[in-house]
Amino acid sequence: MAAESKNTKTIAAESQEKSGGSSFGTLVRFGVIAALAAFMLKPYLFKETKTPKAQLFEIAGETMGTVWNATICADAQTLTEKELTVDAEAEPAKSCEELLQRFVQKELDAVDLAASTFKPESDISRFNASQSTEWFSVSETTAQIVRLALDVAQKTGGAFDPTVAPLVDLYRFGPNKSPLVQFPSDEQIAKLRENVGYDKLEVRAEPEPALRKSVPSLTLDLSGVAKGFAVDRVAQALEKAGLPDYLVEVGGETRCGGQKARFNFETNALERTAWRVGIEAPEIVRDAQRQIPRLYRVLNFDSAARPNASLATSGDYRNYLQVGDLRFSHIVDPRDGKPTEIVENAASVSGERLGAVSVVAQTCAEADAFATAFFVLGEKEGIALADKLGLSVLYLFRADDSALEIREVASQAFGTNVESTPIASNAEPATQEKAQAAAE
Repeated sequence: MAAESKNTKTIAAESQEKSGGSSFGTLVRFGVIAALAAFMLKPYLFKETKTPKAQLFEIAGETMGTVWNATICADAQTLTEKELTVDAEAEPAKSCEELLQRFVQKELDAVDLAASTFKPESDISRFNASQSTEWFSVSETTAQIVRLALDVAQKTGGAFDPTVAPLVDLYRFGPNKSPLVQFPSDEQIAKLRENVGYDKLEVRAEPEPALRKSVPSLTLDLSGVAKGFAVDRVAQALEKAGLPDYLVEVGGETRCGGQKARFNFETNALERTAWRVGIEAPEIVRDAQRQIPRLYRVLNFDSAARPNASLATSGDYRNYLQVGDLRFSHIVDPRDGKPTEIVENAASVSGERLGAVSVVAQTCAEADAFATAFFVLGEKEGIALADKLGLSVLYLFRADDSALEIREVASQAFGTNVESTPIASNAEPATQEKAQAAAE
């Protein structure tokens, strides 16, 4: 019985081993098949969530009495690791957009604090309030803006002049917002012109940044260059932080760097295209409800042709006043003290008039200041000077306030250096691409 029992146990053990081996083999075969199936079905069942190597961050804010917008291409994973200087005492940013918004706003605020005529504590407001003809200490930023403004003033024979502040205020385009009952007399204009003239202003960098006026009542208005300078400052800060692909716009003054970069999930590749910036048709819009401007032309800024490019437009179709039946632009000619494009019969204006001047330049500050100067100079003087300086300038003349019929005149450099696409003049505003660049 003992031998029989032993044999029975042996047979049972052998049977169990065979059964276990068969189960293990089945499991192995099943595992191999499952792995193969998973591999084949991976694109359909296990779609990976890729983190983009580049995203477009769109941010906005307010500065200098206007709005600013920026589109910045960046890697979200590494963006927070970059040395983006913001207020150390503020709470940590909750998103990449908030971090970039603070970064840009900080740069813009620095320019506003230097150049604003509406902030009593700004360098320019303090300089304007001073009656001293001694050197007046200012920040390096203020000195840089004034130096650039004086350079453009000299090159344009005073068509752009940073000392035009009294005249700008006279026509209520400056801090003085009291109602203008009637158009100023020639005597009033002549009196104020005694305190206007860029040759009455000096700027230095050493031993410390400072300004000096030769006339105690001389005052400055840097609105014709400050927005462009602010755009440049933001652009330079972004490039320094390792963010070379951007589009920054302040009040219509625009600068592009690099290219518009976007990560394509389907191709798993970074796609780059040229930045596209629009020039508006210089239409006098009286409908306050209409928000979308009508485009006239779109410029293609390709970084392959230039490392960066800026566009600024000056025009009479956005910022103007009407006193009685007299309409006039915010752009004042420093040489005679009167606004440009004065229309005597605003209710039924007819005949071709200059509507806008756009300038493409390496820096936005130059484009900003030169756009104002070329509007003041007009077609004949302006095109001659633009060709002499090698600047890209586009004049737009409208047949009437609707600007459905436009005549354009371009400098030689604009025709050869700027790639652009015309837009149908009778297209409906709502169907067109949003303008990135507007008049001052």
